[in-house]
Amino acid sequence: MDTFKFGVKLFFTNSPKPLKDYIPVFHGWIQRQALPGHMLLDVHDYSHVHHGPGILLVSHEANISVDEAEGRRGLVYIRKQPATLNATITAATAAAKLLGEPFDAGQFEVFVNDRLVKVGNEQIVAATGGTVSAKPGDPRERQTFVVHRA
Repeated sequence: MDTFKFGVKLFFTNSPKPLKDYIPVFHGWIQRQALPGHMLLDVHDYSHVHHGPGILLVSHEANISVDEAEGRRGLVYIRKQPATLNATITAATAAAKLLGEPFDAGQFEVFVNDRLVKVGNEQIVAATGGTVSAKPGDPRERQTFVVHRA
């Protein structure tokens, strides 16, 4: 693949608490540097922004957020430093587990955070080992794939 700029969204199966409740959780992560391999730096509250990133945790390696885009709450992990797609998925899963929210490990989304690069389904299948389908939508938006794992 010609890019490392991947994002992963893992969907929560149940999360009744308000988005703002994640702010002290992310601050605690920063204080403990709780996510291995990441220099955790800052937290931002974008919960007031329609279709925004929700609560954003900034690190040198990635941006991690809890949002409710498209009516489904989940953890979004967007890689900023070079890494393989497998490493990106592993880091996103580690962050979701650290958060302590139940999430759907059998289905998640992978998106290409670079509109100049096109990736084929077969490349995502090779990296994830799952069944992959392109998510329909506006061609001007980021290329997104839905991944199903058994």
